[in-house]
Amino acid sequence: MRKFIKPKVIVSKCIGFEACRYNGLIIKSDFVEKLKEYVDFYPVCPEVEIGLGIPRDPIRIIELGGELRLYQPATGLDITDKMKKFTQNFLDEIDDIAGFILKNRSPSCGIKAVKVYHGFKNSRTKSRAGFFGNAILERFPYLAVEDEGRLRNLKIRENFLTKLYILADLRKVKKSRSLNELIKFHSHNKMLLMAYNQENTRKLGRIIGNADKNTFEDLISKYQTVFYDIILESPQNTTNINVLMHALGYFSKELTHDEKAFFLDSVEKYRNGIFPLFVCLNILKSWIIRFNNEYLMDQTFFEPYPEELIPITVV
Repeated sequence: MRKFIKPKVIVSKCIGFEACRYNGLIIKSDFVEKLKEYVDFYPVCPEVEIGLGIPRDPIRIIELGGELRLYQPATGLDITDKMKKFTQNFLDEIDDIAGFILKNRSPSCGIKAVKVYHGFKNSRTKSRAGFFGNAILERFPYLAVEDEGRLRNLKIRENFLTKLYILADLRKVKKSRSLNELIKFHSHNKMLLMAYNQENTRKLGRIIGNADKNTFEDLISKYQTVFYDIILESPQNTTNINVLMHALGYFSKELTHDEKAFFLDSVEKYRNGIFPLFVCLNILKSWIIRFNNEYLMDQTFFEPYPEELIPITVV
C-alpha cells in the first residue's frame, strides 16, 4: 500500500472550521470534514482578517469607471485596497502549499461565478472570481484549487485529490535535494503523468535522462516547469482510458475472454460517465496483485490518493 504524506491545504475558515460567514453561520462540507484526517488544513477568512465583523453586512464586487472594486453597500465602505494588501501579504508568506478549498461564489474567496454589479446599482453585468480567489488562481495556476461547491462533483473531486497528492510528493522530493528521489518520483508517477499529457511526460523523461549534466537545482527547476505545465489541465476520460488500456496489455495473455470483456465494458461505462475511474482502477489492481506485477504495483496511477477517501467521492 502506498504511503502518503499530508498535503498542506488552505481552506476558507467558514467551511467547517468557524462560524464566520457574513451571516454568522458555518458551512457544512462532508468532503472537508473527511479530509481533515488526511491533509494539514490552514483556515483563513480574508473578510475577517481585514477587519469586517461577524456577522457583517454583505460585500459585493462592483464595476466602477471600468475598474473592479470591493464594496459594502450598507455602509458605503470601499475595502478594495485593504483586501488587495492582505491578499498580497498572505500569499507572499505561505510556503509548501499544495492546494486551496475556497468558499464558492464569495466576493472574496470565490474562484468562479462571483456576481459583478454595475456601479452602485443592483443590476449584474458579468461574473468572475473573487478578489482573494482570483489572486490565488493568477499566482498559483498549477496548484489544486477548488471551491466546496464544485467539489460535490465526482470527477472534480477525483482530479482535485489526485493533483493534491502528486504536488505534495513533488515538494517532498524538492526538499530532499536528491537526484535518486527525483528519479523514483518520475518512475512511480509515469503512468499518472501520461494520463495528463504523454508528450510532456516524455519531455520529463529526457530531462531526467540528462541528469548527470545538471546540478540538482537546475534539474528540479527544469523538471518542475514542465511538470506544472502538465498538470494545468486535468486528465480527460480519453487519456485515462489510453493508460487503462496500456495497463491491460500487461495481462492480456493471462486473462480469460470473459475477464477482458468485463473490464472493457467497465471502461466503456467510465467513458460514458456511468462509472467513476476508480472502478476500472480497482479491477486492474486486482490483477496487479494476482499476477504480482511489481512495476504496476509501484505506479501511483492506481492509487493516486488514500483509498479511504474513495467513499466520499460517491456520496
